[in-house]
Amino acid sequence: MKLAKRVIIGMLTATMLFSAMPASIPDMLQMPVMVEASETAEIEPKADVVYWMYRVLSDGTIQKRRWNATRGYWVDPDWIDVN
Repeated sequence: MKLAKRVIIGMLTATMLFSAMPASIPDMLQMPVMVEASETAEIEPKADVVYWMYRVLSDGTIQKRRWNATRGYWVDPDWIDVN
């Protein structure tokens, strides 16, 4: 008798849980909203902005090095000779 009582209570609980579920499914399955780009919208870069920086030594040697403008540090550990 106790087993039958547990089975009936379990079935009633499952019925109540699953009967409320279809009402919440349409809320979860909404179509994505289309967003129109306005003329004033700007593109926000996600990647770091890296520039080549050049210098000329007193003997005429040209060197270059990459500078990360977003984070403010040198990307390359040393200057690289161009010519």
